[in-house]
Amino acid sequence: MEKREDRRTAMSKRMMKDALTEILKEKDIYHVSIRELCERADVNRTTFYKYYGSQFDLLSDMEKDLLVFLADVIRELESDTIKAIETACSYLENHLEFARLIFNNNVDPAFPQKVFSMEAVKEAVLKKCSDRHDENELDYLYNYMTYGAYRVVYLWLNKDNRESPHEIAGILAKILMY
Repeated sequence: MEKREDRRTAMSKRMMKDALTEILKEKDIYHVSIRELCERADVNRTTFYKYYGSQFDLLSDMEKDLLVFLADVIRELESDTIKAIETACSYLENHLEFARLIFNNNVDPAFPQKVFSMEAVKEAVLKKCSDRHDENELDYLYNYMTYGAYRVVYLWLNKDNRESPHEIAGILAKILMY
């Protein structure tokens, strides 16, 4: 019986997240009403408020899903940079509408900083570079690599004829390895 409730909860949350993504293509987060969100998701307000206090909480949960996924991928595939990038890009491609919204800063201008401050990202970059650079250079290198990689992903997400996640992973890995 509990699994059924978990599935129902997951489905309700997925419907609300999909609805918010659709609405954010039309208007900014500050103009999203809970009524409109619930109508679009086909859930009642009680269901919404059971899980979220506002549209901002829902957005934060969506960002958290992405950041947790990225952190897990980085930790699990730390020895295979290309596979980690490819897996992350595949996830972004599978969630393209939300990825475009969030990477384009249409929704949360603070999102890039959330990515750059992820411990998993910092640890992975520093682990790969600490043997070749002194401590003074590492902070500059970290910022250069992460901001640059973020911008490459941003450009990739917004292309009409995007490379495959495998191809962009190869391009990014080449850039990052230099």
